[in-house]
Amino acid sequence: MDKQTAPAGAARQGSRATLAEGPVARGLASATAPLAIALVVMFAIQLAEAWLTGLLGPHALAALGFAMPVVMTAMSFGIGLGAGATAVVARALGAGEAQPGRLSLHALLLAAAVAAGIALPCWIGADHLLGWLGAEGETRALAHAYLRLWLLGAVPLLMAMVALGIARAAGDMRFGGSALAGAGILAFLFDWPLVFGLPGLVPGLGMPGLAAASDLAWTVMLLASLWRLRTLGLLETGGRWWAGFHASTRRVLEVGLPAAATNAIIPVANGIFTALLAAQGSAAVAGFGLGSRVESLALTALFALSAVANPFAAQNAGAGRLDRVHAGMRASMAFCLAYGLCLALPLFLVAPWLGRLFTADPAVAASVALYLRILPWGFGAIGAISVANAAFNGLHRPMSAVAISLLRTFLLGVPLAWLGARWGGEAGTLAGLLAGNIAAGLLAAGWVLRATSPRPARRAAEAPA
Repeated sequence: MDKQTAPAGAARQGSRATLAEGPVARGLASATAPLAIALVVMFAIQLAEAWLTGLLGPHALAALGFAMPVVMTAMSFGIGLGAGATAVVARALGAGEAQPGRLSLHALLLAAAVAAGIALPCWIGADHLLGWLGAEGETRALAHAYLRLWLLGAVPLLMAMVALGIARAAGDMRFGGSALAGAGILAFLFDWPLVFGLPGLVPGLGMPGLAAASDLAWTVMLLASLWRLRTLGLLETGGRWWAGFHASTRRVLEVGLPAAATNAIIPVANGIFTALLAAQGSAAVAGFGLGSRVESLALTALFALSAVANPFAAQNAGAGRLDRVHAGMRASMAFCLAYGLCLALPLFLVAPWLGRLFTADPAVAASVALYLRILPWGFGAIGAISVANAAFNGLHRPMSAVAISLLRTFLLGVPLAWLGARWGGEAGTLAGLLAGNIAAGLLAAGWVLRATSPRPARRAAEAPA
């Protein structure tokens, strides 16, 4: 079968299985571009919000740094469920299964239930979580106020993340990109009036205003995403819509739970890194938080590529085209390496300037500069890990992704960061993180390439009947 021939699954599903046909590298690039643009907008706005937080003072910046591990842990469940829904729906489309709209609806209802189950205990125990991370005094009070309001928007947030994952499963990257960018812009438009207030109209909420703006933006994104799924025929609400709910959720959770664990590992580890850095002072924590936001903006193209890798692998696996998955992984790993190296040197050179851009506190600015002079040398490895994990989820091998993340964090990152902290303080902690990222990235790239290698025996075993 020629590599450019559309598989049967794609033919049956028409334009909704677009990732299982056409040139591999070009298809990945065209699917990644709109998401990358959207993520640039979204992360740039997050940097602007970090600057705005800096106007509230160094305690606010440190509070944001302490709150982020809890926020990202909660979001990891949305990312995991989104990955599960993406993999299951994309595979169903690639294989030409019936009733993908009912499968999508069940995934959304599952997301709502999981979000409520996570948000409530986190809301109740927010103060204890922040105390465990090392937050104290005014910093702890600000982080607590921010977290409690942010958690009120957890249900629309997780549902919207799953809805966007389903749209990606259908190959609709343009909507996903537009929705992400739109939500970021909308949140930023709400930020100033909610944080600082409008005289005579809106009282300023301070740091909780940032959380309120995020909640409102994700609610709007959810409504837009549900409308888009309806137009794609991927939201079935008529008839016996509850029929098969148990089977659908089991399919989603088979990938979603390990994927959620994979994504939860990173913020849990970041919480440990935050606690290690807290011993160096609140400036180190604030610098770590700001540096992480610059990193997120710098890695937008790689994050977008990983978002495409899941449905790409799932659609092609459903259509019996493992050879296309392998070709896509080779192209992706080469791009990660080149992209990461192209970023590291410029960031090393401008690191001090970026530190001073976000804060007037010289200690925090120095910590930001230190972060950006060390960790960018492992950006390519982070991209390789993200792409490999997403591809394994799409191939319904989520435990491989869990293993890679465990290796990166608890077997490499945390021990090396701890040793670095003992020997070199803040710089040693960051150097330990870098070493763990590079080692795990090399392993992830080799693993996914071997797993998708179209050896003759593998092709014969996995060829469609």
